[in-house]
Amino acid sequence: MRVLVVSDFQNDPAAAGLVTALTDLGCDVRMLALEGGADFSERLRAAHRPGQRPPQVLVVDAGERLDLAYAALKTLRELSADPLNHTELGTGTPSLLAIPLGRLPGLDVRAADDFVLLPIVPAELYARLRQLDWRTAAFSSEDRVKIGDLQIDLLAYEAFVRDRKLELTHQEFELLKFLAQHPAKVWTRAELLAKVWGHRYFGGTRTVDIHIRRVRAKLGSPTDAMIETVRNVGYKLRS
Repeated sequence: MRVLVVSDFQNDPAAAGLVTALTDLGCDVRMLALEGGADFSERLRAAHRPGQRPPQVLVVDAGERLDLAYAALKTLRELSADPLNHTELGTGTPSLLAIPLGRLPGLDVRAADDFVLLPIVPAELYARLRQLDWRTAAFSSEDRVKIGDLQIDLLAYEAFVRDRKLELTHQEFELLKFLAQHPAKVWTRAELLAKVWGHRYFGGTRTVDIHIRRVRAKLGSPTDAMIETVRNVGYKLRS
């Protein structure tokens, strides 16, 4: 993952720990000084050189300068909304705010897409980066499925709507996973029983309806509308 770290490297000893943690996680790290002034927008643009792939995540290390961190995040949002922004930097780039625990009570949760506490715990940092990457990923892969706000980790057996983890039973997960792996295809109740429950299951098709209802409830509105009932046929998950 390509990460741009904005931090007060000269005055913040913890910044080195953040960069080290990102590097140890296998990230391609670039750095930009967190400084005030009207030139920050230009320096942020300059951090993305022509022909260079843009960062996938912007990590702003607030340290003790929460005001500068908020200003940096505001600049990123302005770049994203600027029709004259001819670089890919800022165009949908998610942001992660690293903040000391003591600053948490005054945190503006709208300032960044997510936040992580300092000092850094690598496992927590990894989880936050992974969620941000999922949020902006355009395609699925062998170990994950992403359709809109729905994200399914096939290896970890976890499903999320945005950042909210779904508390699914094993069979509910299997049903949602199967529908998500075959988007837009309509399945009859009998087919779902055979594919998800297996041929040795002797329950009735009413079981499918009950599990669909439970999965929809856990997806919540409006994501629950992704599972569509096709009258007199069965169900499909809209792509």
